[in-house]
Amino acid sequence: MIAKLVKLLAVATLTLGISSAWAQGVVHEGTVVDTMNGGGYTYVQIKESDKTFWAAGPQVEISKGDKVVVQEQMWMNDFTSKTLNRTFDELLFVGRIDKK
Repeated sequence: MIAKLVKLLAVATLTLGISSAWAQGVVHEGTVVDTMNGGGYTYVQIKESDKTFWAAGPQVEISKGDKVVVQEQMWMNDFTSKTLNRTFDELLFVGRIDKK
């Protein structure tokens, strides 16, 4: 009984910790320089101040020049999209891409 309770508390603590970390992701705002869809995802190249980077999230209608907001979830290096037949040096995966 105690072992089950300890396991339940550990899972709850881990879940709350992950949720808190997820909610604290860095927010990026910028202008879409390039965009493409593939495999159910929208890939957007975002210019934010003096930095330009690629992000990918669930497929949405986005156009070049749109202002967008994304929240960091996971960065990947050398990510290859088989659908697009393209490798991104650095790609930020996000839960959503919002027009501003």
